[in-house]
Amino acid sequence: ADRWWIVADGMADVTVGGLYTATIGPGESIGELALLDGEPRGATVTATTEMELHEVGGEQFVEALLASPRLSLALLCQLATRLRTSNRRPSQKSTRPTVSIAWGPAVRSTVEQPEQFDPSAPGYFEDPAAQLAALREAAPVHWSDAVNSYVVTRYEDIHRMTRDRSLLGSVTTLDAPGCPARRRGEKMMIRRDGDDHLRLRRLVSKVFTPRAISRWQQRSESIVDGLLNRLSEGDEFDVMSDYAVVVPTQIISEMLGMPTEDMPRLQAWSSTLSKGLDPFTTPEEEEAAVAAGKAFVGYLEQTIVDKRGRPDDDILTALLDAQEAGEVLDDEEVISQVLMLYIAGHETTRNLIGNGLTHLFRFPAQLDRLRADPSLDANAVEEVLRFESPAQLTRRVNHAPVELGGTTIPAESHITLSLASANRDPRKWGPTADTLDVARPRANEHVSFGGGPHFCLGNSLARLEAKIALPSLIRRFPRLAPAYVEPQWTRRVVLRGVETLPVSIE
Repeated sequence: ADRWWIVADGMADVTVGGLYTATIGPGESIGELALLDGEPRGATVTATTEMELHEVGGEQFVEALLASPRLSLALLCQLATRLRTSNRRPSQKSTRPTVSIAWGPAVRSTVEQPEQFDPSAPGYFEDPAAQLAALREAAPVHWSDAVNSYVVTRYEDIHRMTRDRSLLGSVTTLDAPGCPARRRGEKMMIRRDGDDHLRLRRLVSKVFTPRAISRWQQRSESIVDGLLNRLSEGDEFDVMSDYAVVVPTQIISEMLGMPTEDMPRLQAWSSTLSKGLDPFTTPEEEEAAVAAGKAFVGYLEQTIVDKRGRPDDDILTALLDAQEAGEVLDDEEVISQVLMLYIAGHETTRNLIGNGLTHLFRFPAQLDRLRADPSLDANAVEEVLRFESPAQLTRRVNHAPVELGGTTIPAESHITLSLASANRDPRKWGPTADTLDVARPRANEHVSFGGGPHFCLGNSLARLEAKIALPSLIRRFPRLAPAYVEPQWTRRVVLRGVETLPVSIE
């Protein structure tokens, strides 16, 4: 224990004993607890993006603490959090009644060997893992007419390709100039690459570091407690409409400083826009998304005018003020990033909460284990992200031919990376890949947030929301049980979740 490191840029996951505990980012440090203890610690820090670290010798540790009250306070907060977590006592043994719906590990139905990825095949939306498992073995890299793209299905290939800087994340690069898909959200970070993407990411990341997001933990807990209080007044409710969608919408709206009375329409606009992410939208859905986009942009334009006149301590004001080497975000860029936060943030977190509860019902022993052990909260969220990723796929474009698994992908091709398939690949996860395990070691090595330059910037917020919302729900209602026979999955290819999730609490 003779040195420590301060994160200047980038993000990394921290695991202890194989269990995910936290994500760290700019302004946070690595190795300080080992110096305080005077002996090595058993934590593993794994970079999820490119990182810039400042190394400091151990003999300078105390000097740095004395010179920086802010750093000393940050360390005290970290220690207090760890002590608070370690001193938590398991809750009482679950009194959840035995229910007739306990599917357990999936018994994979016989699937006719598919020749290519095809979401229109019978049974796909009920269990996409069946088709993906067959493709992973027989056609790990192949062309799919259904999505007009090459499809990659194995963990090792996808893990590498998400981090390959020669591939572009802005798939609209191949669209004709002026087409609707290219115009919509053109200045969103996910549609930019190279230096332009790096500039946007550095500006936006200033207000979305893990430390900045952690400031909202107490308020997020208060929001969740208030919702649960209201839900406890009845005997049944729908987790998706009454809870899972309300939590992220209210949190991100408050973080951005949006008026409470505007939340219903913000939620409606973002839900409509998120459907536009799917490659199989109907003309009616496309028309509705265009109308919602225009309304949302108009609302944000006026909101920016108001914020400039009356700045506040919120993320939208911080985005307007963000600077990096003299660079700032223009109004169109600010609007695009806020749209991205709503579209990607509210829908994926909604599905993360819903998918988590749906599968905890399938694995009741895991439900009881999580309910009794708060130290598993963070790792359980990672396991849900692995087991049923809210984002099922991501896409890339290659400017040069790519050799992969014996297949040559020609230059200027769309490449679909099946995150859902990678997260169930037994080559990575072993024979229990199709089993939910809230204590799974290194569950955070899933690819649900992508990787490399396009690693999801909102990962810290999604993790914070789910780590509070899902465990709080199952511990608040120890007799929580499904009030349905089988889950009704949305027929969406990109974002996966259930339409409704009715439950009883008595």
